Amino acid sequence: MQTRRVGAGSLCIGLALALALAACDSGSMSNTDAGGAGGDGSRTEGGAATCPNGTDLDGDGYGLGCPAGKDCDDTDPLVHPGAKEVCNGADDDCDGQIDDGAINKRGTFDSGCDKIGDKPFPLDSTQDPGVTDANGVGLDANGDLTLDQTKSNFNYMWIANAYDTLGTTCTASQYAYCRGTISKLDTVNLKEVARYYTTTCSSKPGSSSCVDLNGAAIVKDYAHVPSRTAVDYNFDVWVANRAFGGQPSASKIANEQSDCIDRNNNKVIDTSTDHNKDGKIEIDCDGDGLPDSASTTCAGAFAGAKPEFLGDDDECVLYTVNYGDINDYGRSICLDTGIDIGASNAWVGTWNHGGANRFFKINGKTGALSGPYPIAAGHAVYGCVVDSKGVLWSADYNGTVTYLDTVKPTQVGPLLKPTTPATPGFYGITADGNDHVWAGGWGSGHVYRYKPDRTSFATLGSGTWSAFKQPAIFDYSRGIAADIRGKVWVAISKGYIWRVDQTLADGYHDLSASTDYWPTTGTTIIGVGVDFAGHVWGISYSANQAARLDVDSKGDPILPSTLATKTVPVGTNPYTYSDFTGYGLQNFTRPQGRYAYLLTPCTSGHKATWKKVSWSATVPGSTSIDVRVRSGDSATSMGAWFGPYQTSPVLLEKNTTDPLVPNPAALLELEFTLKTSNKNVKPVLHDFDVAYSCAQTPG
Repeated sequence: MQTRRVGAGSLCIGLALALALAACDSGSMSNTDAGGAGGDGSRTEGGAATCPNGTDLDGDGYGLGCPAGKDCDDTDPLVHPGAKEVCNGADDDCDGQIDDGAINKRGTFDSGCDKIGDKPFPLDSTQDPGVTDANGVGLDANGDLTLDQTKSNFNYMWIANAYDTLGTTCTASQYAYCRGTISKLDTVNLKEVARYYTTTCSSKPGSSSCVDLNGAAIVKDYAHVPSRTAVDYNFDVWVANRAFGGQPSASKIANEQSDCIDRNNNKVIDTSTDHNKDGKIEIDCDGDGLPDSASTTCAGAFAGAKPEFLGDDDECVLYTVNYGDINDYGRSICLDTGIDIGASNAWVGTWNHGGANRFFKINGKTGALSGPYPIAAGHAVYGCVVDSKGVLWSADYNGTVTYLDTVKPTQVGPLLKPTTPATPGFYGITADGNDHVWAGGWGSGHVYRYKPDRTSFATLGSGTWSAFKQPAIFDYSRGIAADIRGKVWVAISKGYIWRVDQTLADGYHDLSASTDYWPTTGTTIIGVGVDFAGHVWGISYSANQAARLDVDSKGDPILPSTLATKTVPVGTNPYTYSDFTGYGLQNFTRPQGRYAYLLTPCTSGHKATWKKVSWSATVPGSTSIDVRVRSGDSATSMGAWFGPYQTSPVLLEKNTTDPLVPNPAALLELEFTLKTSNKNVKPVLHDFDVAYSCAQTPG
């Protein structure tokens, strides 16, 4: 795409998202700016061209037979020999070179005049301050943007705290103390950065009572007892509330403040923050024995500080959805392959609905509930995982596995059960990169692997079981997680993390002599997970902490073990053992990456009229690139996302079919989501362009 400034007061279009976006200028252009009188001699002071005996189609004095010489583009008066080279991706001075010695609007040479993608894409803000996100993407050999399963700058994990009791016991009269929370941890800096309730009373706008997204009642002061978590492609978290004796539910919490909801319209997002930077969220800063809220006035040691825990006033807890019936127990949650730009549907199952348990689907974009979808009789849903083919696998600690098709959930498999040992038991469940299903063994003394027969849905139940006997010093094996290095990590309740090779042959393996395990501080290690640096975390219910085992690129722990030294305190009784980092979804369910770029091209106080976004890409079958845009006048007040779009270009002005709002606006953010359903095929984004004009006066 080549664009020009034509005439006084005309559009200034920022071509190719130049790294020096300031190259575009909304002001009118004088004749000398365009190479007029005193410049190349081809124009008079009034702009009249002098080509009496030749052909000059654009009136710049250059053309076939003109005294000034030939023109390399006789359709554009700003392109001719001797014209000023500007940063626009074109050869303005007809010397055969594009943007050589380009001039920006400040009149200085701009060495950074390049289209995004002409040089390797910048992947973080240290390379280019416009980069706001680059998760799960990397560069190919040409410097173009593509999926990278092993790279992500997402450094958070989410730990469900079953009872956050403030030192009290959790009885019916004290449920306000122990509703349950979720801790957001920084896995690099080893800090708790936020904590949230796992239900919100603000799901349904306009409601005066505490209800879920569909208007069903939520008992606010109740022990909701959260446990399973699941992290989607936006790195938002879903958390399931078991609610023993009450109503099971699931809630979605936003990872980015830009996705939170300014419910009180105060132009800021009110959310949990570690204000004093001590690495732990204080939930009772006034010392009254009750959890804080946004209106709490901190006292004592925290006098003058802002509350770090906002309770029901937190605007990043997006919504709660009830499902099932009273006393059904919401023991599982897992995410499917997604519907749109990072949003995955959440699947939640019941454990205590008699002998006829069910799954429900929560739409990842709207929160709409569908189902129930009955499963095989006699199966109590304890944990679930969705593989890359969209098949949901469910484990029951009584030793059965079953499955359903998330695309056609009326397709349900039978009960499956290994024959060796004779009395299996399951707990956590995960899928590896080959779509093999692994389960923690609970009290059986083993962990298990199931290789489905992928010939068709009907043959999935004709697969192969393998069992792996654990060391004799162990007790219960609980959470389980696979990595991309060919390892499976197992949480051992007694206080260990155990490693098993994914490549072991089918059959029964006695690994009782294994030494591939490492002790951690605290006991009752319920959960295990892998972060995006490849390190392995154990979650201790009794010690109220998460501990990190540093692991190298081969999957070998770096010794001496860091499990006792790299720890992060969380809330009371963390009971997380599903995918609490998003690692499993990102690497195994469906590879996906996100790239976001923020433009602020105009002089401070001046808004841009956003015209068009275009891009070039290679998108093979089974892959896609989705594009969204949003605008605003500050990073904290961006409007809603528009899109997704899959066809370039996208027109943004008000006379188009889907006009951008607000427009004009000072900022524009673009989001590119790269997806594939075939891990061997990847889409590639080569470059992208944005067209806009800057207002001449502040707006």
